[in-house]
Amino acid sequence: MLILQAFYWNCLDDWWEEIASIVEDIAIKGFDTVWLPPPSKGMNGKNSMGYDIKEHYNLDSKFGNKKTLKKLINKLHENEVEVMADLVLGHMLGGDREWNPHFKEKTYTRFEEKSFPKNHNNFCHECGDCSCRNNFGETICYYSDDEYMKKELINWAKWLKTEIGFDSFRLDNLKDMRWDFAKEFADEFREKTFMVGEYWDGDDRILKEFIDHSKLNLFNFPLYYSIKEMCMDPLFPIRSLEGVSSKNKVNFLSNHDIERDERDFNKDAIITNKELGYAYILFQDNPAVIYWNDYFRYGLKEKLDQLINLRKNSSDLPLEIIDLTDDIYHARRGRYNLIINNAVNDYHFSGLTVSGRDYVIFVQD
Repeated sequence: MLILQAFYWNCLDDWWEEIASIVEDIAIKGFDTVWLPPPSKGMNGKNSMGYDIKEHYNLDSKFGNKKTLKKLINKLHENEVEVMADLVLGHMLGGDREWNPHFKEKTYTRFEEKSFPKNHNNFCHECGDCSCRNNFGETICYYSDDEYMKKELINWAKWLKTEIGFDSFRLDNLKDMRWDFAKEFADEFREKTFMVGEYWDGDDRILKEFIDHSKLNLFNFPLYYSIKEMCMDPLFPIRSLEGVSSKNKVNFLSNHDIERDERDFNKDAIITNKELGYAYILFQDNPAVIYWNDYFRYGLKEKLDQLINLRKNSSDLPLEIIDLTDDIYHARRGRYNLIINNAVNDYHFSGLTVSGRDYVIFVQD
């Protein structure tokens, strides 16, 4: 599976129409799935990226409305591209103030959306450290083990599939969700719906423990941090790439949280030789994500198209590791070979298909 993350932080208004204008190109290039930002109305209205979710069933947002969203999804489906919804299941913002007897103060926990009303009883009121304050002074309220909330969140996700047309889900910020609810949610959909969760942690053991419990796929943050070192450090021990578990993982090199215009972000971004990282993840068996900015804004489109085309031609072939040391990675799929080495560009390869700094992909008869 090849996924296009089809947005970036503070992308343009009327974004559904922007994507709709290039659907044919997305399909032709070989993307299987387009990942869209959270479609529901946020606290900040037309200035919201959707992660400050306020009204679940209200799809009027900076990106467009219900009509333009369904039109986009239908167009993607007509071009045999599936659509992934970004779901915020762990918190809400922008509620009205009400007296909260659990905290003995007023909190922003009253949400009067007719399709999914909520109040202080539906949010966590047992431990103070799961409520935090943002810069606006609002209370971010994390869902508890409330049966009403769990049932209605699942119903909302079902509505996004049946009424709006989404095919798959990305689950935001799983670190702030109960592990048991993550599993309950996944159990409702796993037979017919691809899902991948964001559990932002570089410790592969923690991700494995969560995967074993929830049976969810997760974004491969441990591999991301290893690839970042490889791209930015010529002395990186390449063999450590294969030390990261790949089971139930989705590989990626960037996203809307890693790279933003705000000064305090970007500290985790790969700023050198990202092309090398894409050569590696697009050669693997795992589902892979290409970030919008990398494809459309940062000048990597031509080389990424070559790597995508090679992936399409070789993905059905078994992956073999031919050589793996601290200095070299050599993998093969049928006749296609990928070599990563910081001196590889000094050598001549017949049948060269794609090459860049510190890597080559060539065909060997």
